[in-house]
Amino acid sequence: MRSQPVYTAIPDTSDLNYWEVNVTNEADQTRTFVPKDKELHHRLKVEQRKEIDARLARNKQLDRHRYKE
Repeated sequence: MRSQPVYTAIPDTSDLNYWEVNVTNEADQTRTFVPKDKELHHRLKVEQRKEIDARLARNKQLDRHRYKE
């Protein structure tokens, strides 16, 4: 029995345990990647957004202090 990986971030599209590949146009082989576990994907997106917002806020604060002097 193989255990499922524990995800802490949205993985690259090469991870086919996480992503399902849908061919949307047979003629030109257009592919879309859809997360298999939509709830997990949503949670990871929310966490990722929080991290990005926190980083942006820190950078903005650092820039304010830099230009005050």
